[in-house]
Amino acid sequence: MKKTLSLFLLVSMLLTACFGGKEEVQPSKSPTETIINTSGVTVLDLKKKYGSDKDKALMPMYNVPRDKVFEFKFNSDVTGENDVITVHTDIKAEDKSRILTFVSPKDYQENKNTLEVKPSSAVLSTSDHLNGYDGWGNAPIYYVRINYDMDATTPTKLEKPIIVPFTVKSEVEVPTLKYNVGNDGRFKLTWDKVEGATEYKVYQRSKIVLLETKNLAVTGAEEGYIGPGPLLQATITETEFDDFLKNGNGGLVKGNDGRVVSQNQGVNGEYYVTAVKDGKESIFSNAASTITLSSQLPKELDGINNILYSTFDRASSLPTKIDVTLIDGSHSSRDVIYDTNVSIQEHGSTEIPAAIKGTAMKGAVYVENLTEADLKALAEATPKDSSTGFFAPENTTDYVPDPDLPTVIEAPSSSLEQDKGIEEAQKENTKQKVDEGNQQSVPVPEVIEDVKVNADTALEEYLAINMIDVQESISLKAFPEAQNFETISDVMQEVMYQNPLVMGLQGWGYDYKSLTLKLEYEESADAIKQKQQEVLAEANKIVADTIKPDMSAEQKYKAIYDYLNDHTKYDNAALENAEANNFRKIDPAFNDSFTTYGIMVKKVGVCASYASVYKMLSDLAGVETIVVTGDMNGVPHAWNKVKLDNGWVHVDSTNNATNSGIPYLLFYSSDEIAESLNFTMSKEFWKDEELSKFISKDGSKDYYVANGLEAKSSSEFGSTLSKQVQTGSTHIVIRLGAKIDRSDLVEEARKVISGLPKDKQEKASMGSLSNYVVVGL
Repeated sequence: MKKTLSLFLLVSMLLTACFGGKEEVQPSKSPTETIINTSGVTVLDLKKKYGSDKDKALMPMYNVPRDKVFEFKFNSDVTGENDVITVHTDIKAEDKSRILTFVSPKDYQENKNTLEVKPSSAVLSTSDHLNGYDGWGNAPIYYVRINYDMDATTPTKLEKPIIVPFTVKSEVEVPTLKYNVGNDGRFKLTWDKVEGATEYKVYQRSKIVLLETKNLAVTGAEEGYIGPGPLLQATITETEFDDFLKNGNGGLVKGNDGRVVSQNQGVNGEYYVTAVKDGKESIFSNAASTITLSSQLPKELDGINNILYSTFDRASSLPTKIDVTLIDGSHSSRDVIYDTNVSIQEHGSTEIPAAIKGTAMKGAVYVENLTEADLKALAEATPKDSSTGFFAPENTTDYVPDPDLPTVIEAPSSSLEQDKGIEEAQKENTKQKVDEGNQQSVPVPEVIEDVKVNADTALEEYLAINMIDVQESISLKAFPEAQNFETISDVMQEVMYQNPLVMGLQGWGYDYKSLTLKLEYEESADAIKQKQQEVLAEANKIVADTIKPDMSAEQKYKAIYDYLNDHTKYDNAALENAEANNFRKIDPAFNDSFTTYGIMVKKVGVCASYASVYKMLSDLAGVETIVVTGDMNGVPHAWNKVKLDNGWVHVDSTNNATNSGIPYLLFYSSDEIAESLNFTMSKEFWKDEELSKFISKDGSKDYYVANGLEAKSSSEFGSTLSKQVQTGSTHIVIRLGAKIDRSDLVEEARKVISGLPKDKQEKASMGSLSNYVVVGL
């Protein structure tokens, strides 16, 4: 008993390393789930189904002159109306993203119904930028919001405003900025090479709080970029950057002996990149914000957590976990990995190398009175090192179109723009393109005759059906609102995540010139469609065997969870393969483990597969479920939310008893409980403006709360453990609802177990995983 309780021996096996953190991937009302037969259906039919066939739209106007004065012609006199036209820096076009403009009639005579829109002051201007302070400025993209019907003969406010993206023509191609969070939690900026560029300039906007670790949100695109402009951080020739301290150490703080005591130093706020060519500088790239990434970005060990120079009187005093300070000042519990391949010193203390899992921080601790038995126990207690292994479909869409792209794409006639102006030319061009697009036929995948397509709009259903049909080219002529990076990325991610039969997608990108979405798949269409049929057949069999007609929604969710616990397992081999390939690729043999096919048919997969299968089985069982993305302990992860009578709650079917040793680790849990377990949701699984619909406030049905298995003090832990022992339980799991010293937990466990027969005392063991304590008898 003394031996087993001296160290927490349960290996930390939280299974998160399976979902894309750096690339992409979002429900309005509950998801619309309809069994459809699309035979003979056109895009216009889909729009009619959703009531959007009469929606007004205007195609984007890319590459307008820097000092462009827009002219919008109305058929009515709108001069007496307020906010007829506004300009914004965020696609939602809310008031907080509105920028100052001059809007007035072209004249007060025959052109009084034509409104001119002029820039008032340059956006994202800075003395460090070569473009100066004139015109619309240097923002990557702007959005005109038209609030009144241009065709109505009397002033008529639109129920749904027309949002028209536009960009200022850049003299140099604009880089598309991405970021990478490595397996060691280090942040890096990356972008593709701009042909002919001689250098790149990295800019930053942040809010600095003196003497405090903070990562406060800056006023970015959603707030009209108000406040100070970007500050130049570095001028480089490479296409990646992580030297945020500008000392060549990549944001690391190192000791002379090679210890790394801090990382991501200087990382905060948001970043932009420009390209310089022939003495000219591009407008700013899209922003790479670190605000929402804070939970993935460790910074340092502070106070009592800074163990890397500490001496301990015995090995049993070594912590298995410590709190790491993140770049926003919050903390995250991380495993300590000890290298036990050391020689014990005869006198004094022994140096044991130590590293903090999921970070770059490393060094050593010193232990006195060390024995070989201690080293063996410490080696057994040390978690195995693992890393992320999910490969999200790559989005190759340029955030800002090429400077050579014409403003009016494929105009009906070459003279139209000159005769009528850009705005009227684009209006006619939009009508023609939409009419053409509306007549296009929608494919008829055989599999969707028996399965639900999750969509809330015609665009979502159109994309879902095409991707389920494994189409490699999808025209977006009928959808002007999707002909920009933000919308198509947002919608594509939601459709991919919420439709489990979208399988094998390797990458995609929007071609601005042809108004077409281009897609690449891991396998042939025939191979993927065969797998879809196998997935559907197995899903129907599982539901028939598992779900009973008289079951409540709660019972159905639990039955699906229990099935996955009993019949599937996490694919560690897939992650090992990813590790062998430096997480740049995976062998084709492991592709299935990252799709619905893995867990559904082969019964092995990673968290993306678990979440997708849970979604599909829930759909077939007639209960509401969504796929959720984010991270757990800083590692990208996917799980689900389900809808009970008390609202939406979290369910993580990956980290079940079979895979993690913890039954129902996250089951019917609130946002607060999920956050306490270091689950952090991203915004990638649904449209940003609708995420609030899925807030989870009520955790009363959480498995550990409802079953009285949560302890918020050492005494409560002792009493809970005692009750479980009295019931005859031999595998007891208790969740800690507050920070409790490990020695106090061990002492409470000793008290309870000391009352058992000696043979049971000898077999007793105790371990921990995240906030859970496991006692085996």
